[in-house]
Amino acid sequence: MIAGLGAWWRGLRHLEHRGYIYIWANVLWVLLSLPILTAPAAWAGLIRLSHAAHTGPTADIRDFWDGFRENLKRGAVLAVLNLAVVVVNVTNLLAYREQTGLVAASLRIAWMLILALWFGVQFYMWPLFYEMREPSVRGAMRNAAVMILLNPGFTMGLWLGVALILVASTVLVAAWLLLTGGALAAIATSAVLDRLEAAGLRRGKLPGD
Repeated sequence: MIAGLGAWWRGLRHLEHRGYIYIWANVLWVLLSLPILTAPAAWAGLIRLSHAAHTGPTADIRDFWDGFRENLKRGAVLAVLNLAVVVVNVTNLLAYREQTGLVAASLRIAWMLILALWFGVQFYMWPLFYEMREPSVRGAMRNAAVMILLNPGFTMGLWLGVALILVASTVLVAAWLLLTGGALAAIATSAVLDRLEAAGLRRGKLPGD
């Protein structure tokens, strides 16, 4: 858990050093996330920018646009899947919200865990996508699931830090427009690079499909 919080802190420190780039990209992320179908591609653009800033000598807003454009079709498919997962699980939760007993409680917990894991996998997915030898969404999701399974304590520490940012952003609503997405992208990239370096794997060494 401490290692996860450490990666979270390094991501925030990185954001501090490259803040002006992330602010402009964050505004674009918010605007392009308003249509549900383009939201995953907008997040991929933020990650593309963050990955370039973490791993290269320079990064600029063109990296965001490159990530957005190249993942527009992939992102649309992912948006449909996200919507389906949310609708199914929320519908189940609402249907059982007044049910009592161990079985009903277990089902509610299972559906909430499915939602958390589904979006938790996607938190790691795009940084892993840009570290793969032959990038694909399916392969990146598989690698992200493996990363969570191999690093449960690290992931819990990281998610704790992410939860703090989400709570703070809810209180300070303007943060969503200027910083929240950039902060999450910097943290996600920092976390994935940390785990890959710890495992002796870096860009071009991860398997594809």
